[in-house]
Amino acid sequence: MKHLLIVDDEHGSREALRAIFQKQYELSITGSADQAGQILEKKPIDVVLLDVMMPEKDGLAFLKELQDRSPDLPVIMVSASTAVRPVVEAIRVGACDYVTKPFDVEEIRRTVARAIESVALKRQVRVLQTEVSRAYPIDGIIGESEAFRNALADARKVAQSDATVLITGESGTGKELVSRCIHAWSERRDEPFVPVHCAAMPETLIESELFGYEKGAFTGADARKMGRFDLAGSGSLFLDEVGEMPLTTQVKLLRILQEREFIRIGGTRVIRTDVRIIAATARDLRREVEEKRFRDDLFYRLSVVPIHLPPLRERRDDIPRLAKSFLDDYAKNLHAVTARFADDALERLCSYDWPGNVRELRNVIERTLVLHGRAEEEIRPEFLPDEFRDARPARPMHSDGMSLRDAVNAYERDLITRAIERANGVQTTAARSLRTTRRILKYRMEKLDIDAGAARLPPDPGNGS
Repeated sequence: MKHLLIVDDEHGSREALRAIFQKQYELSITGSADQAGQILEKKPIDVVLLDVMMPEKDGLAFLKELQDRSPDLPVIMVSASTAVRPVVEAIRVGACDYVTKPFDVEEIRRTVARAIESVALKRQVRVLQTEVSRAYPIDGIIGESEAFRNALADARKVAQSDATVLITGESGTGKELVSRCIHAWSERRDEPFVPVHCAAMPETLIESELFGYEKGAFTGADARKMGRFDLAGSGSLFLDEVGEMPLTTQVKLLRILQEREFIRIGGTRVIRTDVRIIAATARDLRREVEEKRFRDDLFYRLSVVPIHLPPLRERRDDIPRLAKSFLDDYAKNLHAVTARFADDALERLCSYDWPGNVRELRNVIERTLVLHGRAEEEIRPEFLPDEFRDARPARPMHSDGMSLRDAVNAYERDLITRAIERANGVQTTAARSLRTTRRILKYRMEKLDIDAGAARLPPDPGNGS
């Protein structure tokens, strides 16, 4: 049972409050502020009902003490006066609500219930903030490669403005983490950060999720629903995989970027918005524009400041530090005894190409600890997934005279071609072996001009074939 502290110098009021709450709550009742302070030192209290006018020390003076001692403790002021001034002063000092005598039983019960619910919500928010900060460690970003450091430097610069940002990079490279950094480094940091995963929403629902709808807008719309733009307020709205957004929704998003306003589905009222848009995609949006799958005007509106995140295979020097960071985090959470990597296991992690990038590395570390972390002091090569133990080394590639981009594309083309050959041309199987999705594999094949039907490896010159 929740514990209420009732502080009122009038015997009749104390007994009335006792009768109202004794069946639902545990009660501590006193007639003075000093005795209330002693009770608070001995017992955990969930809500305080505090009379404004009391001898020796009045309620407002004691409220100030409570704010210094327990700022999160909800205090409801009680008074026989209906004057506005003490109400305003109590709210200014920190009271969560105010009720007058004689009591309306249902009203005061609802007021106490709201206060308790408010405390519970605040605790849940703190828990969620802790979980988010653990999943997206803004102050502990690991990355020493030049390309990654340049991307973070650009993110810090753009955070000081309200410019729209387009973050590009393969799946798993940390686009949402960087978007959260931009929000946290900006003046909007105290406002909400609202992520929207466009690829996860059905085309028929994405508009109602983004813009909300009015009661009666369609069958089943029994009440008004706030959209993600409403929830974001003056904060940041993160549109992940914006390249998956339907063309009809792209038109409405463009209007918001141009006019800073939107209309809920089924509504007529124009709603102004101050939200900042941060978008991200694993697709080549320029190619999507050329093939008429993405609006060119929206592309230019989104990419005011483009930031590209390199894949993990292009920042191999970061792999040991990332792996050690994930090892420490998961070992603590899983109560594992494993504390280090064997040298040859770390070498295999560093030589792997990580088609799933940092997300895949994190998942591999967690999986290995779940299976072996409670019994082994170090991660050895045989504990790693099959692709690390059985993968044959890639064919040597002569890159003399090639640009870095051409060399990377050639290596990726070879990797995908081998996977398709092993999968007998089945793209779903090939994608699974590369630890990516069929959609991303198909996109990369199109970009690299790989014909799945004709993909066959040339003979390896070193094996006599």
